[in-house]
Amino acid sequence: MIRKRLAWLLPPVAVARYGCATCTAGPIGVFWLTSLVSIGYGLSGGTLGGIEGSQWFLVGLGVLMWLISGMWANLVLGAVDHDLNAHPEASRQRRVIPHLDEPDPFIELSKGR
Repeated sequence: MIRKRLAWLLPPVAVARYGCATCTAGPIGVFWLTSLVSIGYGLSGGTLGGIEGSQWFLVGLGVLMWLISGMWANLVLGAVDHDLNAHPEASRQRRVIPHLDEPDPFIELSKGR
């Protein structure tokens, strides 16, 4: 339950702590930070059309991006749980482990084959 709450409140932190940090923490962090900037810029007035007061379009766009980053983080955490449970159809079970007696493919490329 803590992971789900953290995924909605701080998506990049949840992915970095409980998910695949090297895969998706960066893009989720960019979406989340953009949402924070958009919400802050919209609440401070922005510069769209010289209208005084808050720019609710920017605030709404920021909230939408926050929801997208939260959903993305929840999907990542769900996929990590699925892989860790090691079901037969999990991607961790489908990995190909190279044999030690296989030749190095870079040597074959250097030979000009």
